[in-house]
Amino acid sequence: PHGGTGWDQSSPGLSESGGGISAPPAFLNVDNGSSTESSDGKKIDAKHPVRILDYQVESGPIGQPGDLSWTNLHYNKYGPRPSAYQPILNAVLSHFDADAILEASLERELTVEERETLEGCKLIRDMVHDLDVSLDTMKSFAAYEEYLVNVAVPLIYGSFEELDEESAGMLQLFFRVHGMAVRMVVSRWTREMLMGGCTDVDPIGDIKTDKDQEEKMEKIRQILGFGDLKGGYNIPGDATLQEFALKNLLDESAVGGVVVGCSRPDHVLEAVRAADTSNPE
Repeated sequence: PHGGTGWDQSSPGLSESGGGISAPPAFLNVDNGSSTESSDGKKIDAKHPVRILDYQVESGPIGQPGDLSWTNLHYNKYGPRPSAYQPILNAVLSHFDADAILEASLERELTVEERETLEGCKLIRDMVHDLDVSLDTMKSFAAYEEYLVNVAVPLIYGSFEELDEESAGMLQLFFRVHGMAVRMVVSRWTREMLMGGCTDVDPIGDIKTDKDQEEKMEKIRQILGFGDLKGGYNIPGDATLQEFALKNLLDESAVGGVVVGCSRPDHVLEAVRAADTSNPE
């Protein structure tokens, strides 16, 4: 009834303890028109609805030529993070540790410029740390991009009068690999919500489910306004979410055809593959 973007007051709440709550859950942004607070990538709202979409991420080390891999395939082969994520995170935190200034502060009084640099480094490290810690709570890549533009970038420019080339390059590397990690988290969360605890399908077509995961995802779907969506979709690990969505539409008896927007040749091939695997009836 809410198009997947509203909050149904009658829906059960969701909290870490599994109990009910009387306010919208953290991942749902209820906009009453008076708030100017920007989304941080963790929220679903009218401007940032759930998107049934896998993304392409780099599968090799950052800075070196590498193949693009769909987020679902990368997850199956390498795990939940891009292979270069942790090394780059560590390098960025180390780069902005300001050890030299801290050592100097033990021997003499710091200059105004040094104190400002020290404070700026602390702000950058805190921001990078917070982005890393909150990574697994991301629900919308579009909201995450909006957060970067409205919050992260102004923070960086407000912390330093000017960034040297090495520092700017380190931050560019971090946001590049962090953006890929966010894509992986968002697409994985969307897939789990649709699967609703489905773990496998036996040879006679019966769906096997994880009951705890099934109950958790059912609460999430109800809160998001997907009350009629029962979940339990069997989405193959090697199929992208967009291929699943197209195939699922084509399998509906009430759907005579689907108009697909294809801006690149590979989009056409993906659509054809999905159509080939749909129910011929």
